[in-house]
Amino acid sequence: DLTNPIAKGMPEKSIAWFENSPAFEITDNKNVKIIARYPQKTEEILLSGWALGTERLAGKAALVEVSLGKGKIVLFGFRPQYRGQSLATFPLLFNAISN
Repeated sequence: DLTNPIAKGMPEKSIAWFENSPAFEITDNKNVKIIARYPQKTEEILLSGWALGTERLAGKAALVEVSLGKGKIVLFGFRPQYRGQSLATFPLLFNAISN
C-alpha cells in the first residue's frame, strides 16, 4: 500500500528475506491496515533458492499496521534488517520507526 507512510519511497513490488517467519491472515479489517502482502500466485513468491509451503504464503499479509488505543503496532512478517542491512526493506523499518 504505497499510500501508507510506512511504504514511503518503496517501489510497487519489492523483495524480502523470509525464513521461518509469520504470514498474517487478517480477520479484523477494522483496526488493521495491510501495507504489504505476498503474491497471490505461488510461482511468483520465490525469487531464488527453494521454498516449501508457498501455498501457505500466497496472498497473505507480510507487513501490517494495527491500531491499538492511541498507538500503533507494526508487524513485520519478514526480517527487514536481514544480515544487518537490506537495501530492499530497510526503508520500511526506518519509516515505521519515524512514523
